[in-house]
Amino acid sequence: MQAIFKYFGSRDGVDFKTEVLSGLTVAFALVPEAIAFALIAGLSPLTGLYAAFSVGLITFF
Repeated sequence: MQAIFKYFGSRDGVDFKTEVLSGLTVAFALVPEAIAFALIAGLSPLTGLYAAFSVGLITFF
């Protein structure tokens, strides 16, 4: 577990508040884009939201 979190050490100057706020900003900006792409593809807007959430979750891992 320590091998994973060594990249997020505070000695590297990582500001967790900034990282979380930037992640939330990108997530909120992705919502209209996901809905628009789903509508263009002829799918339900909910399908676009599920797809965006799934891609974000896969990227997280």
